[in-house]
Amino acid sequence: MCYQLIERYSACHCLYYQHAVDRCPAYGQSGHSVTTRTILVGYACQKHAQTSSYGSYAGSQSYSDSGYYSNQSRDSSYRHRR
Repeated sequence: MCYQLIERYSACHCLYYQHAVDRCPAYGQSGHSVTTRTILVGYACQKHAQTSSYGSYAGSQSYSDSGYYSNQSRDSSYRHRR
């Protein structure tokens, strides 16, 4: 079974990151489908964090992203390996 992971912001559901399809041997055959899984990360995207519906709550809290492509996650994982 093929899977694709999609990350979305938890409050506004805007796209954070769409991963490539993890292919199985049946990929591309007729009738075979890709199963998508969505995980929620962070709180709101930059656009929606500025709006009144999300901004007042998001501005008072500190939320982290999923850590993908983040200097913070890379540095912290490096420290743990020492």
